[in-house]
Amino acid sequence: MAYINLIRSLFGAGMLGMPLAVSQAGIVVGPILILFAACLIVHMHMTLLFCLNEISRQLRIPRISYRYGFRIALLSGPSIFRCIGNRGPTIIATFMVLSQLGICTVFVTFTSDSLRDMMDWPSNNPALLTLLLPYLLMQSFMTTLKIVSYVSMFGNLMNLAGLICVFYQIFQDPQGEVNLAATSALQLLFSFGTILFNLSALGVILSIDRALLNPRILSDGCGVVRVGIYIPSCVSMVLGCLGYWSFGAMEENVLRSLPFDDTVTLVAMGLYLVAVALAFPIQCTPAIQILLEVIKNRYQDETPSEKTLKIFECIARPVFVLMAFFVSYLIPFQGPFVAFVGNLCTTILALVFPALMEVSLRYPAHFGKYNIYLIKDIIIIIIGLTSWIFGVGICSYLIYIRLLSRSSPNAE
Repeated sequence: MAYINLIRSLFGAGMLGMPLAVSQAGIVVGPILILFAACLIVHMHMTLLFCLNEISRQLRIPRISYRYGFRIALLSGPSIFRCIGNRGPTIIATFMVLSQLGICTVFVTFTSDSLRDMMDWPSNNPALLTLLLPYLLMQSFMTTLKIVSYVSMFGNLMNLAGLICVFYQIFQDPQGEVNLAATSALQLLFSFGTILFNLSALGVILSIDRALLNPRILSDGCGVVRVGIYIPSCVSMVLGCLGYWSFGAMEENVLRSLPFDDTVTLVAMGLYLVAVALAFPIQCTPAIQILLEVIKNRYQDETPSEKTLKIFECIARPVFVLMAFFVSYLIPFQGPFVAFVGNLCTTILALVFPALMEVSLRYPAHFGKYNIYLIKDIIIIIIGLTSWIFGVGICSYLIYIRLLSRSSPNAE
């Protein structure tokens, strides 16, 4: 079930946006960037799990959360990190909730786009209203990771069928004009943010780690992290290159470049609409767990009862769905929003913070021969912060331009 959940979360809407990422980076640079990002994400996810396990071993406790592991690691490191460490749980909780909200918003935008295209509606608003009740019902009934896992098995089959339909259309009439490499660093930052968003599943991995009886299967040689990320990464690389080769530059995802008057296209849209909608609870689970943990540990003297936490969970689930729909209504653009969330949250949670934790835990004299671990982590921190600062800036500007153009007289 752990393998199924992770692969399921990466074989969704994000993979269909890979041709857009390759179109920005170029047909040569794009695959290299995807492979680099996949290796980087796997390494940093493994680094984070190592740090959390090491802290648990030193404290002689079974398991520790990312929030408090980050705090303990940074407080044991250089003094310059301690101001961040003191606020570590709040910082991690904020970025994690924002990240999962962004992912859920992308899922809502993707399904509403697909439903609008299938029904030939003029805007996303009718589709959002149609989908709101099914999403609320799913959040009410799919409340445990076990239930979500069985639904994920069905969703994986639908994803596979939809992917076959997409590949069928790709080879029907390829006529895309391709660029070999990006001509601007901003295009690379856009692509990098999109790829990070699509290939990182930190929240799902942490939820799986919390639920597993034997968490070692996450970090084994053929464990959940490596298999669950490398397989979707290889498929994403192939789909990204072939989609760009067949359709050229695109606006959102490869489904919107397919001919809408073809039955295979409508079947693919229908399959992905249902499959992505069924994956929504997987991405909501980490955010709800974090919010419950924050409430539970807010007051040390008086821990809330299980009944209180259950009431809070019943309220938080529909509120989270409504927030995702509201953001999707305000920003109904999948492409720039995906890159924005990837640059804003994934770079910090999956790259910068695990690197800071490893530096702190190895401080002051355990950085290996020639300080190899220190050099490696500094390079990763620089990459993450560069993407965070400049990537968020360019994606925010793109969203702003799209919002302005939507209000123009020539919007139709």
